[in-house]
Amino acid sequence: MGELENPISRISDAVGEAEGTGAVDLKPPRTEIIDPDALGTFLEDTTPSGLEVRFTYRGHDVVDESGHVRVG
Repeated sequence: MGELENPISRISDAVGEAEGTGAVDLKPPRTEIIDPDALGTFLEDTTPSGLEVRFTYRGHDVVDESGHVRVG
């Protein structure tokens, strides 16, 4: 998967950074919000160009667009 490898960790790191904390300190755990296996399968089976995954986590709008995470 190259740049898209490990999307859950990438998302957790971005949210943790936005909150000034470590990804392991985030509650609820991100795996309770989004299924890591389903997200991995979706990203593996999709051409990454223009792909966007969007959801809300801990009050943040999280966008993973072609492997680049934005937290707003």
